[in-house]
Amino acid sequence: MVRLPDFDQLARALSAAGIAHSPSELHGVICGLLATGHGDEDTTLLGVLAAHAEQPEGLPTAVAGDLVDCRDNAREGFAGTGLEVELLLPADDEDLGLRVAALGQWSEGFLVGFGTGAAGMADNQLSPGVQEALSDLAAISQVDTPEQEGEEEERLFEQVLEHSRVAALMIYTDLVMKPANPNGDASTPDAAPTRH
Repeated sequence: MVRLPDFDQLARALSAAGIAHSPSELHGVICGLLATGHGDEDTTLLGVLAAHAEQPEGLPTAVAGDLVDCRDNAREGFAGTGLEVELLLPADDEDLGLRVAALGQWSEGFLVGFGTGAAGMADNQLSPGVQEALSDLAAISQVDTPEQEGEEEERLFEQVLEHSRVAALMIYTDLVMKPANPNGDASTPDAAPTRH
């Protein structure tokens, strides 16, 4: 499996390139795109990310390579059992406040990527489960950093992190896996195909 880039190294590379967005946010954009069945083409993926990062000249090569690795890691995670989907966040030994903020940025990025990939799709084409998952991610994107740090706060963070991962996976399963496998679970009707 393709490994996720090191968070701190990617953060430094983005900063050096004059990109204000965090690695978590850009990883969220990538996952949101993939969850709508988009972002497989490198040029499309990097074009969306460059536009999001306000880089009209395109992304620097080193940063672009890391972001393609992020995409490949996420794609493998989504397509596997789903348990391999990782979110690109600061290391576990970093301050909880940093990790909470990064999770909020990831969720915000996911919504941006989803909105880009699902452009032209009406809300009523999304299953109630997908709408609920998007609503949850929108709430997580507004999360406040905790006043204090302790075991209880860590446990809450882990729960919210897992909820974010499951929400992303559920959206991917509903919009990408089910339409690709119409003979699978037929209990929910597939959304109408999007026209581009």
